[in-house]
Amino acid sequence: MGFKRFRIIAVAAAFLVVAAFFVLMLGNYGRTAPSGKDAPGEEALSGEEETGETGDGAGEKEGYADLKSAGVGSVRDDEESGGSGGPERKEVLSDEDWPYVDVLLSSVNRDIKIMVTFRDGGLAAGIPFRAEISKGGKVSEYEDSDKDGIITASDLPGGKYTVHLKSHPGVITPENDSSVTVRSDITYEKVDYIRTLIKTEDQVDAEAEDTAELGEEDDGALLKAGEIDLANGTIGIDVSKYNKDIDWEKVRDAGIEYAVIRMGYRGSGTGALVKDPYYDRNLKGAEEAGLKIGVYFFTQALNETEAIEEASMVESLVSKEELTLPVFLDVESSGGRGDAVDRDQRTRNIRAFIETLQNDGYRAGFYANKTWLNKYINAGELIDYPLWLAQYKVKRPTYEGKYDMWQYSSRGQVEGIQGNVDLNLNISLGD
Repeated sequence: MGFKRFRIIAVAAAFLVVAAFFVLMLGNYGRTAPSGKDAPGEEALSGEEETGETGDGAGEKEGYADLKSAGVGSVRDDEESGGSGGPERKEVLSDEDWPYVDVLLSSVNRDIKIMVTFRDGGLAAGIPFRAEISKGGKVSEYEDSDKDGIITASDLPGGKYTVHLKSHPGVITPENDSSVTVRSDITYEKVDYIRTLIKTEDQVDAEAEDTAELGEEDDGALLKAGEIDLANGTIGIDVSKYNKDIDWEKVRDAGIEYAVIRMGYRGSGTGALVKDPYYDRNLKGAEEAGLKIGVYFFTQALNETEAIEEASMVESLVSKEELTLPVFLDVESSGGRGDAVDRDQRTRNIRAFIETLQNDGYRAGFYANKTWLNKYINAGELIDYPLWLAQYKVKRPTYEGKYDMWQYSSRGQVEGIQGNVDLNLNISLGD
């Protein structure tokens, strides 16, 4: 063998050794992301971690705590990442890249509501999560198609169910499945997850969601002429964001004795639970001025479960001790999702709202105009509850059923409020 030929072979052998070394390095460090997840960003860290004690997992927990205290967020085992063989390793990712999500479960009536939330609060919206719901070996898959962080399964037989949230790129889903017992019969009890669902108007398209359509029209003629019969009651107002800033001391000095304040509404399109942006200041202002207070909520509930959520929102934002007048469910047209509910279901929704509040010691009733009471609600089934009737352009109501308060005009003028305000006569609600 010539020297030249020997040198060529030596160089080739050296090249193969170097190439083998790089292949080995890539095998150890060029890891992929966990199965079903996108690869982490360039800031992700990986490497070996001493587990310390063995047998009971204590060292592993200490290592996780140390990483968290050092400001490193998400930690997953090598097994979760799809790796196999070799010593146990961790893959450490920043919270920004891989936020944890948790699952909250609830059942009100033959249903399961799955709420996916970030650990720092709020629904994990914008992600089409999928969940598997199983019972007795039968598994069904559901998707969060509108990506609002909520998956709902309805018309389920009673019993215990297991819920598995499937993995999704970009988040770390719970390792363990959750369980929930589906109720066969409805119970009117507030739900404890409600604060997770409440939104402010800057989180929704308020113009599209807050769309109450007045079923009664008022020209203000009888009010201006002083021809409305107001002899048998006390005068008050109801207000919302549309009345803007109110000088409550001037309102009180004008002779107004009470105010019914809008707390919020369910959106006409998405069904989001939205807090009225003026609720807090109106409640505080009316309290400080010494007025008697009630609150109301504009419903767009499609079923009893949603009605119970609306009642639960009320309970989360006002105590019964703050109220002199009842809580009212505002039931009227919106041009939105609630208008399509049939008469029987709407009546059941009203009852669910009221009974949920009454079970926790609140006084509660509902608001509707004469047309809706006669055509779209089984009012005869609700006579045991306080009714706030809306009817304009009459000297006294022509509605033939029982009512406790009468909204007689939407054209009121009260010192301390710019523009028109609704006027009401409290007939039999007492103090």
